[in-house]
Amino acid sequence: MSTGHDQTHLKSLRARFDRYILDGIPELKRLGYNPTQFLEMVERYRGVVGATKQLLADPRHTSYGFQRLYELGKLQFSVEFAACLPWFDELFEPHEINEARTRLLTHGFPLDARLAAVTANPPEWLSDL
Repeated sequence: MSTGHDQTHLKSLRARFDRYILDGIPELKRLGYNPTQFLEMVERYRGVVGATKQLLADPRHTSYGFQRLYELGKLQFSVEFAACLPWFDELFEPHEINEARTRLLTHGFPLDARLAAVTANPPEWLSDL
């Protein structure tokens, strides 16, 4: 059974995940990709985590947004990459993280190298959780 602290922690972590993804959208727009379908999913599934879980639920295909980021060479902006970041792993089930990893690796994304680079300089907010 979860304690109030656990719920507060998860709520804070969900908010950080939302910010992490949503803060990248201006750069995507600058590159010519406006993720309107994803933003509609964020509304429908009550947040970025819910939308991400929905996207990862079907292992048979990748989303239009993932394909668009692949074409732009920007898979580091994908929810799949964000789900693989160690500070967000509490938000996802092991099979969801595995699906995210599989999609990235299947598309030639240097996941382990990118994760090593990002985790070498973790976000300052981690100490606040």
